[in-house]
Amino acid sequence: MLRRMSAAIATRGLRREFAETVAVRDLDLEIEKGSITALVGPNGAGKTTLLRLISGLLEPTSGSVAVEGFEMEKAPREARARLGFLPDHFGIYEDLTPRQFLRYFARAYRWPRLSVESRIVEVLEDVGLSEKIDEPAEGLSRGMKQRLGLARTILHEPPLLLLDEPASGLDPGSRQDLQNLLRRYAARGGTILVSSHILAELEEYCTHVAILDRGRLVHHGSIAAAATQRRRMSLRVHPGPVDAKLLEGRAGVSRAAVRGDALEFEVDGGDEAAAALLRALVAAGVPVVSYAAIDEKIQDRYLALVRSRD
Repeated sequence: MLRRMSAAIATRGLRREFAETVAVRDLDLEIEKGSITALVGPNGAGKTTLLRLISGLLEPTSGSVAVEGFEMEKAPREARARLGFLPDHFGIYEDLTPRQFLRYFARAYRWPRLSVESRIVEVLEDVGLSEKIDEPAEGLSRGMKQRLGLARTILHEPPLLLLDEPASGLDPGSRQDLQNLLRRYAARGGTILVSSHILAELEEYCTHVAILDRGRLVHHGSIAAAATQRRRMSLRVHPGPVDAKLLEGRAGVSRAAVRGDALEFEVDGGDEAAAALLRALVAAGVPVVSYAAIDEKIQDRYLALVRSRD
């Protein structure tokens, strides 16, 4: 049995085909324990299919998935017991109250009867539904139903959460509450893989990013580490205008382009390489008046990678 206890998720050669369509292509991915990983990509990239494969709701055409060291094919009960999955579209028994809804799932999870009620109260407070605990779910707003779905997902305190568009239907305040909840969950040792199209919000709380395009993993890594490996810089000189030819032949420099009165470019090697380049420019007599790092976001990284493959 596959046992990689250092990884919350480990896939090897994971592939899923639907007739003539390949939704996930021979994907190797390891998600670090305690991380919050943003799963991003264009529509049709394979994000939802990947989440369903990891959760065990879909069988792979080939390859393997392991959750917390348990391979889904060989130990499905153990693997599924260690995850909570919130799909993009999920059902709620609308004639039940949130308390009754969660009590039903607590019994399915075989939660100890003596602690069920206190856990239900706790989890509904976590998602901001305490005041609706005994009101029929049919009267809840779309955002409240989304929060109830999240409550069901975290009810049994799984070490791994798989979330597909969890902020759908939430107002800005509720989205902030969701971010805080996920941060607390990860701080207690949980691992989260979250798919969303709201890239700016993912930046606020995710530690890693995995980018899918046409079923392939085109990038996976720490958001913080990306800045230490490659910096996007902005350069201004006096008198202007600045010219992209200024950086021609400079080692490690790429994607130089004029943006307004500044020259924006990338430099491999992070801060150390950026500092060395500045020293070289000044030594060559370039009249530098502004030289600064551009804070690159998940959206910037995503667009650059996906466009480069078109």
